[in-house]
Amino acid sequence: MWKKIFLSIGLVAVLIVGIQLFNISKNKKNEEENVNNIVQNETELSGRYVTDECLNEWSDYSSRVQEELQEASKILNDENRHYILRGNDSVINVYYINENNEEILYKVTDISIKYLGEEDIRELEKGIDVVGIQEVNKLLEDFE
Repeated sequence: MWKKIFLSIGLVAVLIVGIQLFNISKNKKNEEENVNNIVQNETELSGRYVTDECLNEWSDYSSRVQEELQEASKILNDENRHYILRGNDSVINVYYINENNEEILYKVTDISIKYLGEEDIRELEKGIDVVGIQEVNKLLEDFE
């Protein structure tokens, strides 16, 4: 009698597991069909609504954003760059310090040093260290 009960329980368990596996297989197949339908619908929609004009607009927008990012990067780089103001040939020259710690001529101003005070002339002979292009411009305005 116990054998029949265990055998019945075993058969019921095998049936339940079989039904579950069948449902899982069926659900996977439905999911794959849904994914294929979504991809197909997206492809149809993009073919219908994404025109050459849209692609050209995107390309123009992308180029503008790229240029703006490069300009912003240059501005940030200029704001952290190390500059030196020096008196040379009777005017003030602005140099920046490159990665090799060399002075590179950045700008020749039209500000004459002959009208400056003796202390300013001495500082310019030694070189005035400045960080950031805005600070350079402020200092040049002071000398004008």
